[in-house]
Amino acid sequence: MKSLFFNLFIFISTIAISQENKTPTINDALKKYAFLKDHILEKSDTITYYLKKYKTKPSKLVVYIQGTDPNPIFSFKKKNKGSTISRWFGSDYKTLDSTYTYAIIPKPGLEGIINEDSLFVPKKYYQKNYQEYRVNQIHQSINHIVQNHLVKPERIIVYGHSEGAVIAAELAKKNKYITHLGFWSGNVLNNFYEFSLFDRIETLQGKQSDSISHNNIMGILNWYQSVIENPNSTEVDHFGFTNKRWSSYETPPIENLLNIDIPIYAVFGTKDESTPIETAYLIPIQFMERRKNNLTFEVCIDCNHGYIVEKNGKKIKHWDRIFEQFISWTIKK
Repeated sequence: MKSLFFNLFIFISTIAISQENKTPTINDALKKYAFLKDHILEKSDTITYYLKKYKTKPSKLVVYIQGTDPNPIFSFKKKNKGSTISRWFGSDYKTLDSTYTYAIIPKPGLEGIINEDSLFVPKKYYQKNYQEYRVNQIHQSINHIVQNHLVKPERIIVYGHSEGAVIAAELAKKNKYITHLGFWSGNVLNNFYEFSLFDRIETLQGKQSDSISHNNIMGILNWYQSVIENPNSTEVDHFGFTNKRWSSYETPPIENLLNIDIPIYAVFGTKDESTPIETAYLIPIQFMERRKNNLTFEVCIDCNHGYIVEKNGKKIKHWDRIFEQFISWTIKK
């Protein structure tokens, strides 16, 4: 698990507001990155989403689901004579032609534009950051986009990374518009089992003793037991999450993947310290056991959680290549 506000991308920052003392607004960010904002009113809640601007209504939609941490979508930082505006997602949307639009749905409480000098996790995030809420947010957003922003929809592509992959798998069972699923470096089995597995791997690598590993795992099991006993608690734990969040991810994601019939593109890094590659190989094995042929399984050799290879002091980034291959794959499937 990564620390709060860990960002997989080096987000882009350039001077966007030149007037001294002017605080950037969400409209400034949307203008800078050529996105529009739309929202859905649902009971007492408002669901916000950001969509790549278009001149003519497109026929294809790509939806990206963020990973684990409470990162915003847009932020700003005050400078001496102005401000910089940043986005906390990659450049994937820039590679798509005009027949596509691209959507990203902020996590609860992290809508709008956030001041980098006063980053904090809002109470709403802790109250609503659980799987069912996130799935519904994105489900409603996709429906709204299809009905209001697309013409003759051809492909509705959803891809998520890390926790976002797990959300995407659950979402694909619910939303009937989705035609293609990208499952990128999500946990395959229960989180607490995979935490325990990492401890055992460290023992095999000689990084800690067998007894230390066992004691650590017993601590993980006790922690999981406390989640089971109080599943709706919104008290924040030592990882920065709540029991409500943990308990909402009890179902192993592989079960959802096996119940999906649309094409699935799964990709993992072999040196991922957040998602063990050892469990990833269970996906193609179980798909074969079920005689299912809707899986494409890819592995990024020597890649970490963000598909970066560190070699001889240099970093080689593979995310862009993987996204390009993913979109090409959706055209063929």
